[in-house]
Order: sequence, then C-alpha cells, then structure tokens
Amino acid sequence: MKKPEDKLQQLVQRLQSACGDNLVSVVLYGSAAREDFHEQYSDVNLLLVLQQLGANALQTLAPVIAWWTHEEKLRPPMIMTRQELQESADVFAIELLDIKLSHRTLAGEDVVMAIDVPMNLHRVEVEHELRTTLLRLRQHLLVGTGNTDDLRNVLAKSISSVLTLFRHALIALGEDTPHARQKLIEQSGEVFGFDSQPLRSVLELRNHPQQPRSVLELYHAYLAAIGRVAHELDARVPKKKWQPMA
Repeated sequence: MKKPEDKLQQLVQRLQSACGDNLVSVVLYGSAAREDFHEQYSDVNLLLVLQQLGANALQTLAPVIAWWTHEEKLRPPMIMTRQELQESADVFAIELLDIKLSHRTLAGEDVVMAIDVPMNLHRVEVEHELRTTLLRLRQHLLVGTGNTDDLRNVLAKSISSVLTLFRHALIALGEDTPHARQKLIEQSGEVFGFDSQPLRSVLELRNHPQQPRSVLELYHAYLAAIGRVAHELDARVPKKKWQPMA
C-alpha cells in the first residue's frame, strides 16, 4: 500500500517553519517505516522531539498538529523533549525499543539510537500489555458476541498491535524476530506453543474480510494464543529484582 510520503514531507516543512531551532528530530516508526504498511489498518506513527515544550512552543506547534490530525486525518505524533525521551526508556520500553528497531529519521538528528532500553523492565511491560490486551478483548467479546461484523473489525484492527507484542515477547526470550508478519506468527507459534493457523486467518481478514471460518471461533483461538504467550513469558523469563510490598 502507498505510504503518505507527500503528507510527511509537508509535515516536516511545516514543523521546521513553525519550530525553527527548537526542532530536534522528526522520526517515522512502525509499519510506515517498513514494507508492511496497510493503508486501511496501519497508523502513521511519528515521534517529534523538541528542545523545550513550554507554553510558547506548544502554542507555536498547535496549528501544525491541528492540520495533521483534523485536515489530514492522521494520528497525532508522540511529542517529547530530548530530556523526556532520555528519561522515558524505563516506562516506555516497548515503544522506544520498537522505534529503535524500525524507524526513519525524516528531519534532524537520529536521537533514538542513543537510547538504552532496560530489558528487565521491557519484559515486565510486555507481559503487562499482553494481559491488558487479553482483558480488553474478552470484554469486547462479551459485549458484542452477537455482532460478527464488529468482532471481525476488532480482530483486523488489533492484530498489528498483538503481533508487535508477540515480537517483543520473542525479544524478551532472546529469539530472532522476523518483521514479515506471516513468519512472525509461525515463529511465535513454535516458540510459545500455539496453533498459528487461526492467527494467519486473522491477518488475512485485512485483505479478505469475508472468511469462511467462524469469526467467533477465530476470536476464541486469538484469545487463547495471547494468553499462551503471556503465560510462557511469565514462566520462562522470571521477573528480575522481584520485591514484595513492605
């Protein structure tokens, strides 16, 4: 699918004009920086780094972000100062490691590669996100069981984020992680011990919305796979420096 390259170029020009020397870096990351971008389901993920983000800087930045989000209908960037970026590696371990592994600097410095991600905290965040995703998907199933179109859309929309978590679970185990999604599904199934076929079917929902297999059956298999990965991660990569509450 075509990436919004013209829009990205316009964004960079507007940011440079608005921010001047305060602009440190504009970074494109995620599927839009790779070859698996999907126009309907993929987000255009951006990291915007500035020297300072006081009231004047935010006021100057606001019209550019309003144009990007309201007129171009694209996701607002993640906006940080250089200092915030350096201090956030412990609480945004998944996000920053993901950006490091797959990004393209559109303007300014490549500030991402200098970030050190604490991998013990990365492992905890991966399990937290897996279990949070599992809880939300269960809730959605219970609320919308009778609406197969809604469940199909949930599967198609969430598979990208779920596969990102699977990839990070593999990283936590020290495994190689292919970017090709079909290969990632196969490797995750082999390493964590679940049937990869249902997830391949979920991935195909993006290109072929009408699937012969029961959507409800797919949904349950999807939940089981996510639960399996969370369990295996907890069992095979024990939490380091575990301390009970005083």
